[in-house]
Amino acid sequence: MIHEYRRSVVSELSLIVAENKGALIGKLTRHEILNITEKNYLSLISNSTAILDLNKITKVDTAGLAWLFYILEQANDAACKLIFINLPEKLNKLIELSCVDGFLPSAVE
Repeated sequence: MIHEYRRSVVSELSLIVAENKGALIGKLTRHEILNITEKNYLSLISNSTAILDLNKITKVDTAGLAWLFYILEQANDAACKLIFINLPEKLNKLIELSCVDGFLPSAVE
């Protein structure tokens, strides 16, 4: 008898958007970024300026960092000035190790 175990598919990353402000909550990793829908992030960057709060990120990997650059590119294509705020220390370390300091427009809030 073969038992099949399935991992329950519960997203550990969410993007909450209200007008021109958004917040990423949870794990910004290669497995979790697949759960953010295009509709969700497009609603954020449909404004001329937008703020994305990263304070509630609990884990980040290089795919998560790449996804932030992807969202930034999508915002630029949509003529939206996207600013990242409250970058967690884990993300700052990854940015430093990846030699992309200064590439993500950020502000202290």
